Amino acid sequence: MLKLFTPVFILLLTIGSLLILQERKVFDYSTLVHIDPIPHTEKLVVEERYAEAEEYLSFFMNEPYVKENPKAQLLLKLIQKKRDSSEYKTEKFIEGIVKGESDEDIGRISAIASDFLVIGDIRDLSIQGANYANGKEVDNLIVALSSLGLLATATTVYSAGATAPVKTSISVLKYGKKVNKIPLWLQEKIIRYAKVAKETKSLDKVNTLLQPISKLYNKVGLNQTLNLLKISKNSKELKALANFSSRFGKKSPVLLLATNNRALHYATAMPNVSTKSFIHASTYGEDGLKGLKKLGEAKFMKRVGFYANLSKTTYKGNLNSLFNYLLKNIPNSILYGIVFLGLFYFISKFFSLVKKRT
Repeated sequence: MLKLFTPVFILLLTIGSLLILQERKVFDYSTLVHIDPIPHTEKLVVEERYAEAEEYLSFFMNEPYVKENPKAQLLLKLIQKKRDSSEYKTEKFIEGIVKGESDEDIGRISAIASDFLVIGDIRDLSIQGANYANGKEVDNLIVALSSLGLLATATTVYSAGATAPVKTSISVLKYGKKVNKIPLWLQEKIIRYAKVAKETKSLDKVNTLLQPISKLYNKVGLNQTLNLLKISKNSKELKALANFSSRFGKKSPVLLLATNNRALHYATAMPNVSTKSFIHASTYGEDGLKGLKKLGEAKFMKRVGFYANLSKTTYKGNLNSLFNYLLKNIPNSILYGIVFLGLFYFISKFFSLVKKRT
């Protein structure tokens, strides 16, 4: 019995080692490491960027490794408590009106509202006029947008609101410039089109440029619109980013941040992968999305999802869980050693058998 069991055991061990080595050749799952969101969140809190901190940490809170972390739970509660305080909300609301910018929704809304109601346009033109008079640098984009804003306001009244979307886009872009989120290619187009609008007293050309931005704003909101605008390189890429945001919603900015913007490429390459699997893979960073693409959704999720139920399933004979465990923990050197010894064992057995027959 022992003589029969030994070669079978060695054969299974050798085959298992070869399978693990083969899969690692496709993608080495053992190299995946979850992103720890706490250090970056704490950095944002120190910088008093509470909205970004909550958005970033919340992205990872659906994952058990973060959700069950007491430190993450406490950190999220502290951030939410700060943002929910009436004192903080009032401060951010006033900040939006006075400075025309804010990192909070309530401040952004007040800033956008002031622009939409002409207050912001007059304010910003006055600031740039004072800069010119004092020999300071003038922001040509802000001047162009504020001028377009005044023209759009007049045109909106004249056209019974038909050009309101243009006014909305102008307000969004002006805010985006103040927080440094408008790409150079778009800035240059706006300045050029503003000159045409000034000469012709018409917003037709500007309307063509800005309508997609208005649609994006209505679809995903101010914060995501600005984040997508910032990383766009041209109008074609902006359209692709809008489609990306439609698929992943409010998680889009952090999804891009966690993967160094590579999520856009992988989302295009994997249109049929479920949103849940895609987001879970992104918690490992770009490498997670790379593994998802190479292994396929079903196999990847089996590989990364077994730890939660390993203790419940291994004793029942779940070979897949056992294979996952070995795949994650056994070094290649040991696997190569097992393969070498297995081959040596069977080769020696073969020659012994040949020798006996001769």
